Amino acid sequence: MSFKLFLLQTFGRLKPTEKIEARRQSLWNDYQEFIKVDKSDELKKLYELEQFVNSDAFEQRKKEVEALKFKGSLEYNQLQEYHQLEGARHIKNYFKVEKSPDLTRYETIKESEKLAEYYALQDYVENGQYQEEKDELKSHVFKGSPEEKHLKEFRKIKNSKPVKAYFELDGSGDLKAHEEFGSSGKLNRFLELKNAPDNDKEQKKELKSLKRDPDIRKYFRFEKSAKLKYYHEVKGSHLLARYHELKELINSDEFKKRKAWLEDKKKFEKSEAHKKFIQFRQLQNDGDVKFFLNFEKSKLYRNYLDIHDSFDLKRYFELKGITETEDFRKRKAYLEDTKKWEKTEEFAKQQEYLKMKSLPHFIRYFKYKGGNDFDFFKEWEPAFEEQFNSATLDESKWSPMGYWAKKVAGGNFSQPGDLQCFSDGNNIITGKKGLAIQVRKENTRGKYWNPAAGFVPADFAYTSGQLTTGDAFRAGDGIIEAKIKFNPSKEIVSFFYLISETTSPHVNILEMGAKNRMGIFSSENNKISFTGTSIANLKSGKYYLFRLERSDSQFTWKINEQVIFETAGNNYNFPMHLNLASIVVKDVPASKLPAGFEVAWIKCYVKKQK
Repeated sequence: MSFKLFLLQTFGRLKPTEKIEARRQSLWNDYQEFIKVDKSDELKKLYELEQFVNSDAFEQRKKEVEALKFKGSLEYNQLQEYHQLEGARHIKNYFKVEKSPDLTRYETIKESEKLAEYYALQDYVENGQYQEEKDELKSHVFKGSPEEKHLKEFRKIKNSKPVKAYFELDGSGDLKAHEEFGSSGKLNRFLELKNAPDNDKEQKKELKSLKRDPDIRKYFRFEKSAKLKYYHEVKGSHLLARYHELKELINSDEFKKRKAWLEDKKKFEKSEAHKKFIQFRQLQNDGDVKFFLNFEKSKLYRNYLDIHDSFDLKRYFELKGITETEDFRKRKAYLEDTKKWEKTEEFAKQQEYLKMKSLPHFIRYFKYKGGNDFDFFKEWEPAFEEQFNSATLDESKWSPMGYWAKKVAGGNFSQPGDLQCFSDGNNIITGKKGLAIQVRKENTRGKYWNPAAGFVPADFAYTSGQLTTGDAFRAGDGIIEAKIKFNPSKEIVSFFYLISETTSPHVNILEMGAKNRMGIFSSENNKISFTGTSIANLKSGKYYLFRLERSDSQFTWKINEQVIFETAGNNYNFPMHLNLASIVVKDVPASKLPAGFEVAWIKCYVKKQK
């Protein structure tokens, strides 16, 4: 563990990353404003006024003018206006609310999901959609519905005389016997005799006998029956087809479910609309919501909103700033003399000068002018920058295939002892949150380097990823900085490092995992040595700014702008490319996976050419 890092943390010298980034952004914004002001006509005018009010002629004119009394002067009016505003009820009430716990609670609730849900439900209930859905649901009843009409139509058809007659005869013994007798010899003989133009005495006697035959009488009685007539009418008719169609419909599960739903008198209480209404009523009575609505309607809060961006409040702060300055107090004392200087044109120019000089951008301009606050922006320029905020990896900068893997093996490979296989980018995730190199529990096939046998195929239980700028960017003397989440796991080693054409030296800007450190690995006579320091006592789960500064062979490591370690790099003054990787050295508990090596951004700077 670095004792220096321990002391920096103990005594609060290691500032939070967020504050550093905010300060840098603020300083950058001030620098841009400084450049703009430095080239402006407004600054020229300020210098002209400054020269004028400091001139001998100005002083001479001042001596010649009788001074007015303070009462009735501009300064007097400003002070009176300030006191009036300071004592005004609406200003007092504004400040009463501004720092109150109620306003804090109100603002918190205002951004809450609960309030958003309340307003959404309120809009739903009170703007008609709820009532429409309620009316719509209640309008769905069985009586008068298409389903009822279908059922009535089916029963009507089923109970009609033709259909009843059809189903009574269809497949019956009477119909079968009738049809069989219709083709019998007895009937044919009867019809032959009946239709013969002239019968002899014997034939007439036979015809008369057949007319009295009970089978023939029964046949014609059945043939002329209304029931048989209905049977023939219905058989093959549209009515029969409609009967079967409706029967299939009303016996279907869908029809039965629909009918049951239409007849369900509690279907509204079971509906999503009713659930939303109940939720709305519950939220109406929620303590936070009731507080929010009451506070929002309160006179104090309405006054707060009215005053927040009002002219009076701006004027109050403007006058407060003016009247509390030393210049104002001096001017007030001066105007209380008998002289009338403050009414002259020269006085107006003097006030214009003072007003311009008190403008915020001029205050900032002169604060920085002649100082060294902007030295970094003046001396350094970006050589490489990556925010990782695109949904896809910028392949013009990065390759998911290791530099030596591409040069020697034609694809990614692992080292002996590594449990992961490097994918070709599947484990690389970029987007709004930056870069994440994920270690996942996945069985895959890859290869590893065996010093005795070369590249050997192998099965791996984990996948991970790596990135390099080997073909796109190499850093020499300058600054390399990255915002990285320090979240070590003893089973996984994550690196942000530099290498060149050879694997030695291996400059770790950050190594976290089983060991948490920064420094240089070097190899000489097959002996690997490490020069660096431990950073094991960094707080886990937080983002830090890890920085390496190179100058000739001097290497300086910083965390959040504090020097952690320095060393001479043994003439390592050649360009090196950037690399990011996560390797698995031990089996990882499932609860830790997938594990991410998270990098928000990387920036490299070089000295500007003079």
